[in-house]
Amino acid sequence: MQVLDISKLIDRYGLLEQQVRIQMELRCGASCSRCRRVCCRAHFCAEARESAFLIRVVRRFSPNAEFDPHCGWLSPAGCTLVAGRPPVCYEFLCNDIPDAVSMDLDRRHAMLALSMLITHAGRRAIGGRHLVEATRDADLSRINTRRFMARLDEAEAALADVVAVLDGRRPEGAAENTLSRIIPPPRTDA
Repeated sequence: MQVLDISKLIDRYGLLEQQVRIQMELRCGASCSRCRRVCCRAHFCAEARESAFLIRVVRRFSPNAEFDPHCGWLSPAGCTLVAGRPPVCYEFLCNDIPDAVSMDLDRRHAMLALSMLITHAGRRAIGGRHLVEATRDADLSRINTRRFMARLDEAEAALADVVAVLDGRRPEGAAENTLSRIIPPPRTDA
């Protein structure tokens, strides 16, 4: 297993998460800002305080964010974390988000892939466990850096294709293959 400075892993993961967050806000922000059914809950935020990896990401990218036991990281202006959010924060797509319910299967697949990029990046990073499941500092020394870096590479490549598809540009090459590494395409049967 390749040994890599944990701070480099944190930086690369945090930068990917920032890019995903920006795209999610761009695609979902209008719907989320009008919504009165707040899907964020403090118990979801707890993972960012329990994961040895996410604690470091929060310290690096959101050093001034304050956790509230009742609201978690959520403020009236939205989530205060620039990076270090639990993957579930990106995974959930409600039916009010137009791209998530698009009848265009390519756009729907792209939006679903966007929601799963952070989950994909950390999957099986420590044996069979997701990176954010590392609750002890000692767990971080067991990160399979080659696998983690390969998944980051896949997530970054998929992000470029996601943006192209959602912006109405069909990327050259096989975007479907890139996105399918993240999540299978939606089923076409009704």
